[in-house]
Amino acid sequence: MIAVAVCTYKRPDGLARLLNAFVDLRLTGEAAFIVVDNDGNDPGVPALIDDFRQRVPHDVLYVVEKEPGISAARNAAFRTARAAGATTLAMLDDDEWPAPDWVEALLRERDRTGAKIVGGPVTPVFSAANASLDRNARFWSVEREFLNGKPFVFCTCNFLIEMDAVAILGAEPFDAEFGITGGGDTVFFRKLFNAGVPMAWAEDARLHEEIPDSRAGIKWLRQRRYRQGNAAVRWEQEAAVDNDISPWARTLAIVARLPVYPFVSREKSDRMLAWLLEFDKLRGRIAAHRHRHYQEYRRDGAPDNKACR
Repeated sequence: MIAVAVCTYKRPDGLARLLNAFVDLRLTGEAAFIVVDNDGNDPGVPALIDDFRQRVPHDVLYVVEKEPGISAARNAAFRTARAAGATTLAMLDDDEWPAPDWVEALLRERDRTGAKIVGGPVTPVFSAANASLDRNARFWSVEREFLNGKPFVFCTCNFLIEMDAVAILGAEPFDAEFGITGGGDTVFFRKLFNAGVPMAWAEDARLHEEIPDSRAGIKWLRQRRYRQGNAAVRWEQEAAVDNDISPWARTLAIVARLPVYPFVSREKSDRMLAWLLEFDKLRGRIAAHRHRHYQEYRRDGAPDNKACR
């Protein structure tokens, strides 16, 4: 049995678009859809689920996870999949949408390689007002990554996993410590990678992601790169193995490389932007070493911990 899961938080329009795409998703055999609502206060969301339930031949499981934070929502998705008897789980975000053959493409790569985890790319989609950003779409996209020369799936925005591979991480595989800051998905995948769980990449399992105007600019890119650097120090510490370079050594290497980064970067067409984003990643790492953690998923009205922002 395969479960297809999405975690959602206050994105009813995006969720509606995703559920419409799910109607055309090709699934063979026993399957279920899982929607984890990390809010539960919008009566329109259950209405969307009820409508969707009438349009698909598979079970639709709607779960409200009241504990704030992305880790709690992801754990709820895995918990629900296990309870439903799923042996395989595919997952994506609520601001994305798949082609009808998305799951088939992930499964083909799993069967071809024998991998327990398969990831896929994500292509950004800009509004008409920001269509010119298509030439720099790579800064917003998710593409193939490697770790120690092997395929490495690093985020939950587009992946498939065999449920038996997760057992080594326990009942709550996503660390609550990363629930508000983000980065817990990379910890999740690095722990599995370090345990020898084989990973693969399905280039034709591509998703599309809406980039709202609020994210379509250098300011947001810089903020995201700062957050990535900030979270990286923590997941390097949390999911380290004996022969790993220490987070401090990595930070010092970035400091040493920064003056020549435009000349050594893989980025060829916009070297100065690449340098600026590398600088922001370094800023985020230094903040993390000072125990200042950026709170990507902090809720409005939550207590403000300045040491964690």
